[in-house]
Amino acid sequence: MSLVSTFTGKSRLPLNRAKLVPVVVLSLLMIGLFYIASGWFEVLVFERNQVEQGQWWRLLSAQLVHFDQPHLWLNVLGLWLWWLLFIEYLPHWRTWLWLLPVMLISSLGHLLGEPEITYYAGFSGTLYGLFAYGSTRDILAGRYSGWLILVAILGKNIYDLFYVPVSSEIAVPAHLAGIAAGAVIAMLLHRGNTLDD
Repeated sequence: MSLVSTFTGKSRLPLNRAKLVPVVVLSLLMIGLFYIASGWFEVLVFERNQVEQGQWWRLLSAQLVHFDQPHLWLNVLGLWLWWLLFIEYLPHWRTWLWLLPVMLISSLGHLLGEPEITYYAGFSGTLYGLFAYGSTRDILAGRYSGWLILVAILGKNIYDLFYVPVSSEIAVPAHLAGIAAGAVIAMLLHRGNTLDD
């Protein structure tokens, strides 16, 4: 899909309902949780002690709540950028269900990879998983642009891992877990599609 085609009058943007509804719903859910249901934040945020005491829903719900507006809006804009680049790989709402394991694995990456950090919130780990999924699908389809995106997100996170202090509150293990989950799911789905052919 090319954004340039938008300017030539031959738009290839996926403006049908099946492709728009999931990203609109997900965006509105994150925005609504921040602005309208902010009282639920304490129940939804990843809080290590609560997760360890059995409140497992926080592993998923923490991906949908945010500490502040800039973090929320970066994730919402990132989701729409992903949609522009890769929506062809999630053509209807059922294909979005694979996002649940990415959300879970991202939070587990935080749980296991950063034992000293008590709280976690934000869609970033899942968003990195989306970009890893899309770029891996591009690579498997023979598109070299997928390599550029995959190298960029890996490079950024490896840099964060080694050079950004832990006090920066960047959840690198959650991001790396999301990347791994997205890439593995893309390969599994590609393999499944190949076996079906």
